[in-house]
This record gives sequence, structure tokens and C-alpha cells, in this order.
Amino acid sequence: MRRIRLGGQIVAFSFLFLCGLQGASAQFPRLPRKLDGENGDPSSGVRDRVRPPQPRPRSPEIFYCETPETSCRTTQESFSLGNLRDLYVFVVWPGVTGQHVQTTEFYLPDGSTYSSKKTQFIIGGVAVFPAMGPAHRNQVSLSPPARHLMADANRIHTHGIPSLLMKSRGDSSVLTVLPVGGTYITQRNLSGTWRVRVLLDDRLALESAFTLTSSSEPAKAEPGAGR
Repeated sequence: MRRIRLGGQIVAFSFLFLCGLQGASAQFPRLPRKLDGENGDPSSGVRDRVRPPQPRPRSPEIFYCETPETSCRTTQESFSLGNLRDLYVFVVWPGVTGQHVQTTEFYLPDGSTYSSKKTQFIIGGVAVFPAMGPAHRNQVSLSPPARHLMADANRIHTHGIPSLLMKSRGDSSVLTVLPVGGTYITQRNLSGTWRVRVLLDDRLALESAFTLTSSSEPAKAEPGAGR
């Protein structure tokens, strides 16, 4: 009889224990794993978090020179009116292809507009230039609209510039020439900080500034400081 009673107590205790586990499970249901992605892969979120960052597209750059060669690329932004004949303004367009129009606007130290120069150029395309024979790549169009506003980079310029579309450290760059010596700038001694705005297809791409010092003021040059 004792064995029967003991066995019955054990069975009853086991039954109550199982009922208690089921009740606890009902109160605290198992939380499902968070699924990421359309395929329901729970590890895709982890892969996204550890994915290496993608490189950002480089922005256009501008630099100023006293010569028309891109090898002069430095951080110099101050020039003496007494020594400067022409200011060569280079704008580098990394990753830009196709046909575009660059507008370079020059503003006097007092904020008023001095001049605006437009250049139509083609990067990576093919254009046929009758004066040069076969097709050439990376040239400025010879037949742009508003011809008087567009620079022709496929002829030798009066200052010995063979092309306005060049390469600077592997990237295409467009040259704009600002005549200084013997112009209104030196006649009126328009020294001070000039502002430059560059637009690509009529959209503002970058802004910069350079300084013209009078003949009695030394230019704050930074020789040998490369970009």
C-alpha cells in the first residue's frame, strides 16, 4: 500500500510540474529571431553592418597657376599684379564624362561681376573636327552654340595654349584664362581678394577665391606645396 501511495504521489507531482512549465511557456512565449531582407535570412542584417564603406565620389577641384601647364598644381592663391601676365584657372572634373558646359565667373573684391567665361567640352566621347582630320577624344567642340561665349580648345591660342582640356593627375581638367597684365585690372590696380564661381551645365559646382596684391605688396605664395 505504501508503494502504491508513493507511486501515486510521484505521478501527481510530475503532472503538476509539467502543468507549471506549460503555464510559464504560455506567459513567456519564445521571441522569434528578427528576419532581415526579403529572403528571410536572419544573418543578412549582420552582413550589412559589417559591409565595408563604399568610397565617396570625389568633388571637383580648382587651382591657380601663372603658367598654362597642369604640372604647376599647387595651393598658391596669391599673386602680384606687377608680375602676373595671365592667371590660369584649372578646374578638375573627376568622374565626369560626356558633353558639358563649364561657366567660370569672376567677381571683383567689391563683389561686383568682372567677367564670365563659358567652355563647352567633351570627355570620353568622340567628335570629328575637320581642321584636325580624324576623330579625336577628349576635345572641346569646334561648333558650340553661342560661339562667342565658348572657348575653342582645338587650336593654338595666342599665348601658346594647345588645348583648354587637359589632364591633371589622371583627371580631366578645363583651363580658363584670365588676362591680367595690361588690362583694366592692372590699370585700375584692382588688388584684393577675388571670388570665383564655377558652374557645370548652369549648376553651381564649386566656389573659390584668389588674391591679387599690388606691386608694392609681396604675393603670399606657397612654392612646392602640392595638392
